[in-house]
Amino acid sequence: MRNPRTIIDLPLEVLDIIFSNLRNLRDKLRLAQLDDYLGKAFSYHSRSDYKKFSPKIHFPVRLYRVLLANCGTSIVEFTCGSDTWSDLLAKSIAKYCPNLESVNISATLRNSHSLQFFLLNMTNSLISVELKLNDSCQSPRILNAVAELKQLKKFLYEGYIDRGVNQLSKLVDLEELQLVYQGRGYRCRAVNLLQICGNMTNLRCLTVSNICISQPESFHPMIWPNLKDLKMQNCEISTVMPDCPKLKAIYIKFCKCRIRGYVCSFILKNGKNIEEIDESCEPAPFDEHSFLEVIRSCPKLQVLSTQMGGIKIYQAFVTSLVDFLKETASTRKEPFELILYCRDKLRWFRRFLQRTSNPEVIHTLYLYKF
Repeated sequence: MRNPRTIIDLPLEVLDIIFSNLRNLRDKLRLAQLDDYLGKAFSYHSRSDYKKFSPKIHFPVRLYRVLLANCGTSIVEFTCGSDTWSDLLAKSIAKYCPNLESVNISATLRNSHSLQFFLLNMTNSLISVELKLNDSCQSPRILNAVAELKQLKKFLYEGYIDRGVNQLSKLVDLEELQLVYQGRGYRCRAVNLLQICGNMTNLRCLTVSNICISQPESFHPMIWPNLKDLKMQNCEISTVMPDCPKLKAIYIKFCKCRIRGYVCSFILKNGKNIEEIDESCEPAPFDEHSFLEVIRSCPKLQVLSTQMGGIKIYQAFVTSLVDFLKETASTRKEPFELILYCRDKLRWFRRFLQRTSNPEVIHTLYLYKF
């Protein structure tokens, strides 16, 4: 009598067709968990479908473990909210996903311990980490774990910031850093930003929000040699910033500068490659003279968004601006774009602009929500 044939005797190509005809992922994983060969067939069927893995709420974790066991090596991105995080899922990812490179995780106090251990277990593979912690989630242990990710190139963080943030100075190969302070009772949080970023010579993009940038406690290099994008929002600037010779874009939104005239002098010093400026500072960084000086010192400047606070709009000022932009028009592909956050100033600027000989060199725009 012949041995009976079963489904596991079918070639992978046939099993691929069977998996394709199953209704949903639950049914596929229920079949895949019955035998190692069926798990291999599910992996063959899935190919790179789970390169980006994002668990769904109310989906059984035991079935996700089947998916991870069979497709984990193909997963390079992991996105998880606080409502879908589980300790068991985190352990399975650490076990079965050796090629995981990027994670985007929202966490609460309840899962902060398992998040810490998860990060420490992925030290050899992660190059990009995005974390969002609610204000009840204490961060020291999590930020200490992040500081051990020596391969990390990108770190975006939103949540409560405390002494643990100083450990980020270990991430010397970081190329992109974002720190957004979210806490109760404070508008800004004092952070030794210059000390943290002092050895990050590869840093290209730096974003900080609700941060007080204060004078460093010890020596640090006064240059960010490769920084191209600098974004600060709701920050207080109380110290001189490092030079940024390759800076292309600077955004200083709703910031207060404690050093008189410093925002303008920083732009003048680093304006050689700047292509975009977006400012809404207190006090106003420019008067009529320094505004024109900024335009002259930033030959590649294409877009300028400003409140024009402290600047009086009159015909000679607008004419001088147009004359200079006309001389440098050949270096720009498009007309110079001036975005104003003040409707009255824009009205006067446009009125005087039409009286100049070359109004087409400037494109003006009013932006209300900024």
